[in-house]
Amino acid sequence: MIKWLLKFAISKEMMLTYGKVVFTGIAILVVAWYGLKLNSRPWSERTVPYVEGMMIDSAIQVLEEIDLVPVLYDSVFSHSAMKGSVCLQSPDSGSFVKSGRPVYLTTYKIIPPDESIGVKEGVEAKFAIKKLKGKRFDLTIKYEPNNELAGKVVRVEYNGITQREDKKLRSGSELTLIIGEEVDKQVRIPWLIGLNRADAEKRLSNSSLSVGFVEYGDSLFTRKDTLSALVESQFPASSAGYVKAGTAIDLFLEKP
Repeated sequence: MIKWLLKFAISKEMMLTYGKVVFTGIAILVVAWYGLKLNSRPWSERTVPYVEGMMIDSAIQVLEEIDLVPVLYDSVFSHSAMKGSVCLQSPDSGSFVKSGRPVYLTTYKIIPPDESIGVKEGVEAKFAIKKLKGKRFDLTIKYEPNNELAGKVVRVEYNGITQREDKKLRSGSELTLIIGEEVDKQVRIPWLIGLNRADAEKRLSNSSLSVGFVEYGDSLFTRKDTLSALVESQFPASSAGYVKAGTAIDLFLEKP
């Protein structure tokens, strides 16, 4: 049996089979080697250029000229940076990649984002200043007599108009922060009867006084009614004479 197996193993038919197997194996290895070489495309390798700091149009042109694909991935805002320029890229410059590879770009925004004011009446002045400057608002600080809010926020104005805490404005907007201060002097209480609220507030401010509690009558139903309402009474009254600068004057408004 063993002799027969040995004889069969070295027979002509078996030798042909061995040859076919070896040839097939070599052919597979050659095809695989060429396939890997073709797939690796060594001739298509590119070195990623440094485009950070370039304007986005220039960066796109540089990448496209060497068959790389620029992709605008994200944008951030910075007051000190060149608006519209590239701040980050991925892959990093100097990396070796194949042609057609995406290069992700992060740019600096051209338009600043909106920020809520986030400061309301009665907040400590130091805290308000730090918060508003942290949001990159252009801040002007003014003081007005106000005994109740001495050292605290009286209001925040934008273009001369008082703003709510939740009001959103573009970062970099010019705001005026009004801070109360205690003034050691006596001022005469002005006559406010018959004035609308805006004029009453202006007259009080000119007299170094502040607005206290404001109440509207029951006959006022609509926003139009409120805007047209006039001061019907005030406390303290003008007849009280003089009060300390910064004193708050309460107002009651009704329909004309």
